[in-house]
Amino acid sequence: MIEISGLRRYLSRNDTAVRLEADIKFIDVDAQYPADTLWFEIRQDYGRAFADDTYDAFLLVGLYLAMYHKTDLRIRGNVSKKLYKNAKWYIQKILCDFSSALSPVEIIIDGFAPTEIQGRYVGAGISCGVDSLSTIYDRFVKETDPDYRISALCIFNCGSHGDFGAAHTQQVFRSRVVRSVEVANELQLPVVIVDANLHQFRHDKDKDTVLFLSFYSCVLALQNLFKRYYIGSGCSYTSIKYLNMHHDLATSSDSYLIPLIQTERVELIIDGCQYQRVDKIANIADWDIAHKYLNVCLLQKGDDSTNCGKCSKCLRTMLTLEILGKLENFAGVFNLDEWRKSSFQYKVDSVRRADEEIFFSENVELAREKNFPMPTRKDCYVLDGQVLVIND
Repeated sequence: MIEISGLRRYLSRNDTAVRLEADIKFIDVDAQYPADTLWFEIRQDYGRAFADDTYDAFLLVGLYLAMYHKTDLRIRGNVSKKLYKNAKWYIQKILCDFSSALSPVEIIIDGFAPTEIQGRYVGAGISCGVDSLSTIYDRFVKETDPDYRISALCIFNCGSHGDFGAAHTQQVFRSRVVRSVEVANELQLPVVIVDANLHQFRHDKDKDTVLFLSFYSCVLALQNLFKRYYIGSGCSYTSIKYLNMHHDLATSSDSYLIPLIQTERVELIIDGCQYQRVDKIANIADWDIAHKYLNVCLLQKGDDSTNCGKCSKCLRTMLTLEILGKLENFAGVFNLDEWRKSSFQYKVDSVRRADEEIFFSENVELAREKNFPMPTRKDCYVLDGQVLVIND
């Protein structure tokens, strides 16, 4: 059995932060993890945002670990009835569908948490990627309804910046915090920074699943602050249909998993599935914030927060912007000289692989719609792993 107990909220880091913490025990389970507590930490003046009357924030990762070790989950306290029922009836089935390493388990709790809404804010994550900025543009810049307009931004250190405790992870996280705070200041929005240790419990099998469940858990920890929270999706409804995707929990299941991860107090809304990626880029292509802060790079190192201009995400984003006629707007965040050196070869590769990957397909289709010149498929060949273009 895996047991989670001892929920507490207390001052930490010499009274400069507040920690929400619970103990985790592996009883008669052969498991070795580098910690025996699960915790979230926030700046002291935001400490009351943590909900310490419910174990909701600890349920998802606890459930995943129980399913992985094929043992029951015992929570010695209360959880949201809505989250409990969804986890018992539906969420476990989704997780099992995406991983053969998982098995359904029993969830044993003491009772149900209060349902009165405490939060007054509408939140969203700020990573400065395409998904993030498109959601902020739609749900803050363009939204006028205060019940749905973003009123606070968040950045979570729960695995997406690298392995727990690694020096490189902290460098990347700090550089992303600096950029996110700059954006929040320009938009005159508060930014809530949450540190967590849930990704200490990752393992080689399905390790990214813990990462994404940890992200949702950070939102659940903040139920005293948020009544509604937007999760930016990286995959469109069209893409899911087109690819019949069933290999990546974080993208394939967004549209039906995330609506299950909510409580009576906080609503999680999946935002962005209504767009293809090229549409999101078009959505923010004229926004000055995006011109200064867009960051899509897969190869960021240390404190360097610039886009490398060479990785797959940089290349496909620059191609979309060039097709839209907006690339020059982003000269401050991309090395356009490097793009000009490699752009033709990337266009050839995009045409060649348009039937294989949705992101290539979207760019090729966008080029057709915009009458943007691209290499033709009949001119593209592969020899010894190299793409060649044969001209008459």
